[in-house]
Amino acid sequence: MCASSFQKIAAAALAAAGCKHLSAFGTPKSLFLYAMVFSCAVPAASQAGVECLIATSKREPFLVVQVIAKSTTVASGTYRLVLLTHGAGGSSESVQQGSFDLEPGSDRILATTMVAVSDKVEMSARLQIETDRGVSQCGLPE
Repeated sequence: MCASSFQKIAAAALAAAGCKHLSAFGTPKSLFLYAMVFSCAVPAASQAGVECLIATSKREPFLVVQVIAKSTTVASGTYRLVLLTHGAGGSSESVQQGSFDLEPGSDRILATTMVAVSDKVEMSARLQIETDRGVSQCGLPE
């Protein structure tokens, strides 16, 4: 799939979900980076009764990554966020994990991290949320 087709499909999917992409980079030069520069992301379907969401925003020269859990019922569990970056300077992996409690109808930021990015950096993020009802997973790029 060419970059133009990818951009059109991604923009249409996010517009349908009520999301918008940031234009901080102007014309994106990396498909992975383009996929990461959204002000919100579509939440993953939940098997755990808890939706997971990875939201990003740009604060030069960083990409701010927030992982969020949402629940319509009381929920508690654990989360694990894995961020992978690859660029000319090498590769890195960052893992953040912890536990959480949610009240009915609430959402909570589980973790916030800042990643130095450039046009030549590829990045992916995976979030796994586990409760006594099951596991939910989401990631970027999807």
